[in-house]
Amino acid sequence: MSNLPASNTPRKTTHKHLLTAVVATLISATSLSAHAGSLLGLITDKNGNPVADGVLYAIPLDTPPPAAKAAETLSISQENYLFLPYVTVIRSGSSVRFFNRDPHDHHIKSFSPAKAIDLRVNSKKEDVPQVLFDKTGEVALVCYFHDWMRGFISVVDTPYFAKTDKTGNALLNSLPPGKYEVKAWVPKMIGEPLSQTVQLAATDAVSSKFQLSFVPVAPPKPVTPKKKSESTY
Repeated sequence: MSNLPASNTPRKTTHKHLLTAVVATLISATSLSAHAGSLLGLITDKNGNPVADGVLYAIPLDTPPPAAKAAETLSISQENYLFLPYVTVIRSGSSVRFFNRDPHDHHIKSFSPAKAIDLRVNSKKEDVPQVLFDKTGEVALVCYFHDWMRGFISVVDTPYFAKTDKTGNALLNSLPPGKYEVKAWVPKMIGEPLSQTVQLAATDAVSSKFQLSFVPVAPPKPVTPKKKSESTY
C-alpha cells in the first residue's frame, strides 16, 4: 500500500487537465495566426512619389467586422503649436484625449460631418478633455487661436488599419481569409477614399498600390508666435 496521501492523485489529475487545456489553447491561437493573411499597401502621389501619413484600412465584405474588444482611448498632443500626431486613425467608438503641452491656450474646432468639435484646451494642464468619436469619416482639426495648426482624425469601422510611413507603405496584419474592400485616404482629399477589392486566402501576403491624382500638402511645421499677445485670448 502506498504511503502517499490520497489527495496526491486528484492533484496530478487536475494538473494534467490544466496542462491539456493550456496546450489546446496555444494550439488554437497558433492555428488562428497561421490562417491569417497580410496586405502591404503603397500610396503615391500623382508623380509616383511616396506619401506619408496616409491611411490604409480593410473592410471585410464576406462577414461583418469583428466587434471591438473594448473602447479605446488615444491621445493627441498640441505641442510646439502642432497637432501631434498630424494624422490619427481610430476605430469608431473610441475616444481621444487632447493634451496641451504649449504655454498658451488652444481652441480646437472641427466642422466635419463625422464630428463637430468646439473645445478650449487650457495651458495649465489641469483638465485633459476627452472626446468620443462614434461616427465614421474624416475629422479635420484646426486651432481657432493659431490658424496654421492642422490635424486629422480618420474614424473607421474596422480593426484592420494602419498609417503609411515615409516610404508610403502601410502593413495590415492578421487578416482572416476572405474578400476585403481596401481603402486609401490622405489629408485634404476631395471626394471618397480610393478603393480596391482584394481576395485573401489563408497565409496570403498580397500588395496593393494606390496612386493619387494630386500631390498632398505637407504637414505644418513648428511655429512659435513672436508675441504672447498674438496667441492668447
